[in-house]
Amino acid sequence: LFSHLAASEDENEIEFSKQQIRSFKTISNEFKQKTGYEPLLHLCNTSGVLNYPEAHLDMVRCGIGLYGFGNDPQFDQNFRPVATLKTVITQIHEVESGQSVGYNRGYVADRTIRSATLPIGHADGIFRAFGQGRGWVKINGKKAPFLGNVCMDMIMVDVTDVDCKAGDEVVVFGDDPSLVDLAKAINTIPYELLTAISSRVVRKLVRN
Repeated sequence: LFSHLAASEDENEIEFSKQQIRSFKTISNEFKQKTGYEPLLHLCNTSGVLNYPEAHLDMVRCGIGLYGFGNDPQFDQNFRPVATLKTVITQIHEVESGQSVGYNRGYVADRTIRSATLPIGHADGIFRAFGQGRGWVKINGKKAPFLGNVCMDMIMVDVTDVDCKAGDEVVVFGDDPSLVDLAKAINTIPYELLTAISSRVVRKLVRN
């Protein structure tokens, strides 16, 4: 028998979750008594595994936990994200004061800066909400904020203070920036960002 704790990660809903557990156990016992059948019982997702050990029953489903997220800063310290998204710089341009970057002139420079173009965009799963400096990447260990609006196939980032060149590797997410931090920046959750990465992004399995 399968069910799901609806609010297992929410500390404000502990009593609701405990009531769900009690109800599930009651229904399961009645089912077994009436049918004589002993089904495997499953109730917990990742947050249920971490927060409600009394509800582990026969099976658990560690979904987002397998990707390195525990839905809580305390638990996240003991997890390691398994996915890193990388790209490369394709072009670097000098943008003078008064010039603009991207669709709808999403960024207008108030000083001379350097802009790096990255071949990844919202068709790859990079949300447009990250535009206007809400998102950032890491290049050679330094933070590079998004400039203007996210395009379908590319984004532009500010590399004025970053020593870099075309062809250099760019970390979109991984250990730093983390999906947890990026999710907070646009008021969403790591699940949504991780599952949004489209099928046209090449996956590589690395064995450590």
